[in-house]
Amino acid sequence: MNIRNAIRLEGEGFDLLPELKKIYFTNGLCLRKALSNNEQPYINRIIFVDCTQKISPALVLRHEKSTVYVAVVNHHDTQREITLLSAGFYGQVVKNSSLVSHLSAIDCLIKGEMHFTRKALSLYIFDMKFKSQAVNSTRMPLDITHKERQVVDCIFKGLSNQEIAKVLNISLNTVKMHLQNIYRKNNLKGRIQLMSSY
Repeated sequence: MNIRNAIRLEGEGFDLLPELKKIYFTNGLCLRKALSNNEQPYINRIIFVDCTQKISPALVLRHEKSTVYVAVVNHHDTQREITLLSAGFYGQVVKNSSLVSHLSAIDCLIKGEMHFTRKALSLYIFDMKFKSQAVNSTRMPLDITHKERQVVDCIFKGLSNQEIAKVLNISLNTVKMHLQNIYRKNNLKGRIQLMSSY
């Protein structure tokens, strides 16, 4: 069996892509001739979701092995792409774009790549990194005061002692005093142990 036969295209959004649907059904549910990818496919099922209307911020997709969700949208919008990424979509295609564009998206997905603009992917990754750092700094079970918490939060943002003093509008000696108290109360040897342990 040819690997292209294993790729199923479906979903209510698929109806919004008439050229792709026509080539898919005309070729006996096979995209072998239309795709350039010769690798073993990462996925075998693509579900197209109609996202031409407003997307609910609470939308989260159910992940299934070898299945990816692709949003069909009216136009590119970076903020909307980030919402789609957060909901679990692997890509998006613009409804009225060319057949070549739709096939290119499918080719990317088969290779295990996401199909979003680089700008949206970059912003999403930076946002996730920031949220991860914020979660790490708020979950710490440290014995610290409110002011010491502010110092710790700055440390987890990668700030130096001088930068912490400037951000918190306190002296460099006060920053050092807070750090000594944090280390002493929590049996820590220094900043590196603080960052790696909490």
